[in-house]
Amino acid sequence: MKKINGLKICLLLIWLVVAMPLAPVQALGGLDKTADKAGFVEKDIIKIGGNALNVILSFVGVLFLIMMMAGGWLWMTAAGKATQVELAQKLLVAGIIGVIIVVSAYAITAWVGDSLSARQ
Repeated sequence: MKKINGLKICLLLIWLVVAMPLAPVQALGGLDKTADKAGFVEKDIIKIGGNALNVILSFVGVLFLIMMMAGGWLWMTAAGKATQVELAQKLLVAGIIGVIIVVSAYAITAWVGDSLSARQ
């Protein structure tokens, strides 16, 4: 029964982290039509790509947070089990390496984007 309650709490937390920030976007659905009629819609490919990149990086940040929490939880509840501690360490290291890769990719993308926009 405790595992089911823990699963429910984890799913609730994931829902709060992922779905709740999208609620204001859904509430502002009519503003897109108004902005389009007024001529305020951004059609610059660089800005659209930047916005997409921000969404992806936000998702990766949430995944990193979940991996760190899961690894910490596994380590705290290991109770001296070497295999569980090793799994937790691998999870934490994988999360850190993943964030380093993503931040490096973002830095390279930002540099290339700045270089391209400076030429225009």
